[in-house]
Amino acid sequence: MFTPLKKTALHELLNKPILFDANIFMVGISERTSDKNCSFENMKQLYIIPLFESFTDIYIHEEVYKELDDESRKVVDGYKGKTVTIVGEGDLYGKDPKYTVIFNNIARHELVNYQRGRSKDRGEVYSLAYAAYHNINYFCSKEIMVDNVARELEDLKNIDIITFDIIILQAFIYYVQQNDKSNSKGLKAIYKKYCADVIKRHRLPTTLSEYIKASQEYM
Repeated sequence: MFTPLKKTALHELLNKPILFDANIFMVGISERTSDKNCSFENMKQLYIIPLFESFTDIYIHEEVYKELDDESRKVVDGYKGKTVTIVGEGDLYGKDPKYTVIFNNIARHELVNYQRGRSKDRGEVYSLAYAAYHNINYFCSKEIMVDNVARELEDLKNIDIITFDIIILQAFIYYVQQNDKSNSKGLKAIYKKYCADVIKRHRLPTTLSEYIKASQEYM
């Protein structure tokens, strides 16, 4: 089982600076109109609110904030100035050599191939560059591309990618602490459905119950 929680226990991770990306809000988006279980309201209840209520020092890049739809932005706005800070690139690119090299190395990676000004992958590239430059060690994503790029680039060696399985784990713990079992079934379902890629890549247990048992020592 490969998990960054081996390096930093979940309860410690919650108080460290962390960057959230737009993908956090997009789980099940392709089925949102056809499956009520994939509605934004349901996903917000299952894991988005627990996520924002649990982490204490959240950063969201302005390029990610621009990508959010009205529902997602409303959630973020509710925490701005409290636990959420919107950050930007400023005028670093082209003026600060270190930042410029980091940004270009990420953008030119074969899995990214990003050109400045393009909208696709903008949030991920800007966020990763910000995290690497400012030494924010935790970048939150369920995105395969980000996970793989971070493993391969020296610029990102100190950044641990917090994948969707950990988000679900924290949501489960959040509700256990509230003595609320009403969301357990939903969390088990989205773990099985939307963690399939990370389960395979990180050799994780195939069910949420097994995953929770395997994660006991990392909580």
